[in-house]
Amino acid sequence: MQRYQSMISVALLALCLHGISAEVVEYRGCPGEAKCAINEVSITPCPEASEGRACTVYRGSNVSITFDFTPEFAANQLTADVSWTKPSLDLPFVGMDTEACKHTPCPTEAGKKQTYAYNLPIKKTYPPQHYDVKWKLTSENGDTCCLIVQINITKKTKRT
Repeated sequence: MQRYQSMISVALLALCLHGISAEVVEYRGCPGEAKCAINEVSITPCPEASEGRACTVYRGSNVSITFDFTPEFAANQLTADVSWTKPSLDLPFVGMDTEACKHTPCPTEAGKKQTYAYNLPIKKTYPPQHYDVKWKLTSENGDTCCLIVQINITKKTKRT
């Protein structure tokens, strides 16, 4: 009986870990940004991540983004900037909380890994399409941590 319970416990743990790891998403660094190592990026919900696809998010919903980063600089304050990015243009998210220290511990220390976590509302006014989203943390000295993730914003379809 104990052996059976142990097998069930291991199976449940594996399922839980699979669910957690499914939300780790692919990302790329920002061009010209090299003052920070991005260790891992997660978006919740994002079941598409397990297949290496961009996250599908629904207008009118909330999305949580979390990333682990190791800055190569110390900073007392950080500012967060989030934008839709295209090769020639960055369009900022309106209404975004730019005080990054509300979402990660400050001051930062060079070489010390830390986590940034933010709950991002996907407004119903956002046009449904594929976006490259740039997330940038900037110190008071202009040093930055920056990453780009892909999301697909879509309308929720009504069931008939």
